[in-house]
Amino acid sequence: MQELPDDHGVRVFAQPDETGEPALALAFAPAPEEGDQVSEQHGTAIFVAPEIAEPLAGTVLDVMDTPEGAQLALVPQEGAEDDATDA
Repeated sequence: MQELPDDHGVRVFAQPDETGEPALALAFAPAPEEGDQVSEQHGTAIFVAPEIAEPLAGTVLDVMDTPEGAQLALVPQEGAEDDATDA
């Protein structure tokens, strides 16, 4: 996997997919855009677009091994409440 330059972060934002429906997108970015929420995970800056910050609250960016190779994924943060628990 290519190394991320020290002066870049990962930006998470919404973008239309091929059908025009909103979908999450990830891109390397040198700086946050205006209004982005900024955090850090494992030494990497994470920039989250304001329109998706609330829906992504309680998730973290992780690398998952898949048959197609390593892929970035958003997963529930350890210790975050799970709304899908059985009653």
